[in-house]
Amino acid sequence: MKILEMHHVEDCLDGSMIKEIILSRPLDANHIKNLGKEGKLQYYPHFARPFFKLRIDGKLNLKGIEGNTSIRARIETPVEEHIELLTQLIHQS
Repeated sequence: MKILEMHHVEDCLDGSMIKEIILSRPLDANHIKNLGKEGKLQYYPHFARPFFKLRIDGKLNLKGIEGNTSIRARIETPVEEHIELLTQLIHQS
């Protein structure tokens, strides 16, 4: 999977920022579970629109819906370093 676009959504008071990430293809259960190997995954496949949240302590929080081509990420400081981690995670999933 690849990142096609990354849009800035908001700056947070603590120095972190929120980004919307557009992916090359829709997320499926396997992608979500692969992302979840790196942190604390909350995955709700029984929801009408299966939802997930992933927390990697001190680095980032991701959330999204299975079947969508976009996810939201709250990236903690140092932002550039954690954007690189996020990029690697997505490319590996």
